[in-house]
Amino acid sequence: MAIGDNSNDISMFQIAGTSVAMGNVPDGVKEKAMITTLKNTEHGVARIIQKKINPAI
Repeated sequence: MAIGDNSNDISMFQIAGTSVAMGNVPDGVKEKAMITTLKNTEHGVARIIQKKINPAI
């Protein structure tokens, strides 16, 4: 899983098994990711990891 927050992360998304964009990324980046999580100020990384471990969250 790759988690990114800017356009420089698009190449990482292309090779990752699961690509996750933070909620505060530019729209063009969101379109390249498989999943969008919460903003970085809302603990988006922790949230997506929790959801992968326990999808019922």
